[in-house]
Amino acid sequence: MGRPNVGKSTLLNALVGHKLSIVTPRPQTTRHRILGVLTLPQAQIAFVDTPGLHAQAGRALNKAMNRTASAALEAADVAVLVVEAPKWMPDDELVLQRIARTAHPAIVAVNKIDRVRPRERLLPYLGELAARHAFLAMVPVSALKATTSRLSGTPLRRTCRCRRHCSRMAS
Repeated sequence: MGRPNVGKSTLLNALVGHKLSIVTPRPQTTRHRILGVLTLPQAQIAFVDTPGLHAQAGRALNKAMNRTASAALEAADVAVLVVEAPKWMPDDELVLQRIARTAHPAIVAVNKIDRVRPRERLLPYLGELAARHAFLAMVPVSALKATTSRLSGTPLRRTCRCRRHCSRMAS
């Protein structure tokens, strides 16, 4: 889950190792849920790419995309909030509030870390995220550079062991 253009589709493609989702700089390219399955030695994780949630949903299409994203979140076992480092926007807060209302365990994927210069700017941002919500994990990633192994590894497996299965994960 995340606001438009934070890299949700790029992250899904990097996590599953295939180009399943269209990636473009144009906002709202993803209009439907897209399922990607990651098979690990002892687990299988289903990721769901969603349209970006946004507050300015005046048009019928935008309202429908927000409903699609919200439905995917409700059906998920674990929520992955995708944010763009080091920015926090009002729509990020909207997504976090929706995640908090579900009471699902949540992981935050801090995307586009390859753009943060100097790297020291990332630490205060991570601190701000930690103050906003009790995330299971905060995982800095660069979906474009495919540094996503930290996300598909320990935090997800640990969360999935707490559940009977790890079937659906909204990202």
